[in-house]
Amino acid sequence: VETSIDATQPYVQQAVGVVVRLHYAVPLLSGQLDQDPPAHASLQRVGEDVTYQREIGGRRYNVVERRFLLVPERSGPLVLPGARFNGQAAGGFFDQVFDDGRKPLSAASANTRLQVRPIPADAPQPWLPLHDLRLRYLQAPTRGRVGEAVTVEVEVQADGANAAQLPALELPASASVQVFADPPQSDEQLADGRPRTTLRRRIALVPLQAGALAIEGPRIAWWDAQAGVARTASLPPLRLQVAPGTDTAATPVPGPASSTPDALRSPRNAGGAMRGWWGISVVLVVLLEAVAWWA
Repeated sequence: VETSIDATQPYVQQAVGVVVRLHYAVPLLSGQLDQDPPAHASLQRVGEDVTYQREIGGRRYNVVERRFLLVPERSGPLVLPGARFNGQAAGGFFDQVFDDGRKPLSAASANTRLQVRPIPADAPQPWLPLHDLRLRYLQAPTRGRVGEAVTVEVEVQADGANAAQLPALELPASASVQVFADPPQSDEQLADGRPRTTLRRRIALVPLQAGALAIEGPRIAWWDAQAGVARTASLPPLRLQVAPGTDTAATPVPGPASSTPDALRSPRNAGGAMRGWWGISVVLVVLLEAVAWWA
């Protein structure tokens, strides 16, 4: 069993990728791989186990790889306990003859020691330690019309954080524009043992006045955990040329008179209605006499 981490000197609340690998070259009948969390840190299992083969020292091993996300809660030394495996393998010929054919196996990795650094005094707030952060527009309209919505879509790619750690992607509202944002869509993956997250958000802008409109682009302040410096990712302002809105005539709402039947609007129509009812009555009388004659 071996354990690897992607940072030995992380900052407080920095996401650290932990990978545990179990190597075995005998048929396993059963087994359990355990990883205890360290004190003063959270440890969360992420993703599913990955299996593959690997050659070490001229011998081929089956490998089970399990991944975790470690987040230190305070500065100072931190000890990650070694992962442990306990299981049973198929024994040899004599084990199967004189015993039940099962052979106990156990293995463990060494403890891993980390030195957690505190949050720097000049770090931007909210605190966001990362390896990299990038912003871009997926949709950036340049024209609009008063009262009609246009859609902006923004994407952020963060190396070293999950979706819950990233701030919301927002555009500021003003007296010239209304802003309506959809819930963000996230995609989380693991690369090089640490989380990498892509966050996308669609934002509707409704201009309230005609003319040239400039909307400040999104900005995210973060801390470069590798270089140890503060950085800011930003996008240029959105510039819209807004045309005047189109006025449409309102459709008149029918009044109470419109619900009055045509037959009751004038004596002429009333007379026509009476003649219609007289014809129906004559037909009914003829039908009744025919039925009576048949009976």
